[in-house]
Amino acid sequence: MKEYFVVLAFFCSYAHADMADKLSRLEGYSIVKTGTITGWQNSDGKRGDSFEGCEYGRRLFIDDQVQITCSDYFYEYGYRPTIVILSKSGNLKMVIGNDIHDVQR
Repeated sequence: MKEYFVVLAFFCSYAHADMADKLSRLEGYSIVKTGTITGWQNSDGKRGDSFEGCEYGRRLFIDDQVQITCSDYFYEYGYRPTIVILSKSGNLKMVIGNDIHDVQR
């Protein structure tokens, strides 16, 4: 039983250290919006309501009100994940889960 605890503690510490490393690169950024991704639309008009990551130019809808546009490509699946939008001198970042990505208005 003790071995399982040590292994779990190691992985939990590693996960927190990894996120701390990622967040340390965001010094000076401020939170400008938090919410839920409620849908997306590609530049060709294709739409969806479950989050499937980003493609260049994909618009993400936050709480059916705010839109941001993906600036990079990544795949991540989630139904209505929480999103945090950060800003610094006009540069925008989004945080979803444990990942940070560039976005634009």
